[in-house]
Amino acid sequence: MRKFNMLATSVAVALSGAVVSMGVAAQKVELQDHGLGGEVTPQIVGGAPANTAEWPFYTQILNSNGTTAFCGGSYIGDGFVLTAAHCVNAKAAQFIDVKVAGFVLNGNDGDRIRVAQKYVHPQYNSSTLNHDIALLKLERLPRQGQAVQIASGSLSQYARNGDLLTVAGLGRLSEGGSRPSVLHEVDVPLVSDAVCQQSGGSYANVGDVAFCAGYAVGEKDSCSGDSGGPIVVRSGGQIVQLGAVSWGVGCARPAKYGVYADVAALRGWIDSIKLGGGSASLTYKPTQTLADFALYSVVSHRFDLRNSGTKAANLNAVVVSASGVASGLVVTADTCSNRALSVNQSCSVNVEFTAQQAGTAGVSFAFTEAASTTQHSATVTAQAIDKPACAGSWNENSIYQKPDRVTYNGKVYEAKWWTQGERPGTASVWLEVGVDSSCN
Repeated sequence: MRKFNMLATSVAVALSGAVVSMGVAAQKVELQDHGLGGEVTPQIVGGAPANTAEWPFYTQILNSNGTTAFCGGSYIGDGFVLTAAHCVNAKAAQFIDVKVAGFVLNGNDGDRIRVAQKYVHPQYNSSTLNHDIALLKLERLPRQGQAVQIASGSLSQYARNGDLLTVAGLGRLSEGGSRPSVLHEVDVPLVSDAVCQQSGGSYANVGDVAFCAGYAVGEKDSCSGDSGGPIVVRSGGQIVQLGAVSWGVGCARPAKYGVYADVAALRGWIDSIKLGGGSASLTYKPTQTLADFALYSVVSHRFDLRNSGTKAANLNAVVVSASGVASGLVVTADTCSNRALSVNQSCSVNVEFTAQQAGTAGVSFAFTEAASTTQHSATVTAQAIDKPACAGSWNENSIYQKPDRVTYNGKVYEAKWWTQGERPGTASVWLEVGVDSSCN
């Protein structure tokens, strides 16, 4: 698997503009500008030569004009190879070959096949390496090897924290060291998101679509050159791929675990490509901060969603929820729930909420696509302020009746009928009729 070696700033700057050769001398996937602190250098550390009979799905990823694998992958059937997005994101499909059941570095074994089409996950983020998977559609079916079963549902259905997983690759045998001549493997325990996040830095963002594996003391790990390769669980005589080598800081360093793209969490997208030959790419703002607002005043917000992919997205019902001090949450309009969203088509969910105490008010909307376990979500937050920006003339102890008018928080309200103590902007007795120009 590939790892991030934390280079000195001066070295990173010096290399950031360099041309990366993918020959024998350059087996690392250099990602100097992805914001994670340096180059990606995945490979197996602390392991041993693999029993290749257990890895018939292992696949080498090569340049079309080269013989040395720069990343790993796995054959998942129907003419598709699964690998890491960062391995192939910058390469056109015609410049990529694969070697299914290739276990020897620079060897003549395995079935070498050209790549016909490349699919990178539409939410892949080169800065965080979230959604770090890609699929390669082959020009023909392999004549050697065998497809691996990939996880579905959730990671927890296959392994618990502390269970040993096995990762294989042709990456370095130590940080900055040499590569092996044959496929190596190593067992590493699954690590909880909470423990992994304690390592700080980019590890703080691990979760949802990635998981960690390794030892707190280091010593065993994947390393540079292993990127995109499979990490599997062996259970009941079955081998199931749970993840793909994504990133890590150095190789086998204490408390710097290997990070793997979570295949189960990303299974919906994988299936959509294999079955449909295209994908829906849903574009939305995952987090937004709204302006501060006064207690009891109503905040309106619209969540916008657009399908910027190449096929329709079938959306399930949207779930809206409040957090923090937010209260009185209502959905005033919803054009997204249970909707087939065509390519380039948009939909929206409108909400209103208030707060009765000071603090951070949050509102989230979440949804899944049909036949997918991937959950999409977006959140807005705003600070509820105890003191209104402009109190106005309204008095909670006064009696008002139609057509009395008051000002409150910069707006003018007219009573529809008799009222006392009902705050303008939150009660149906008040009709908003204008703006209080004297309230700055």
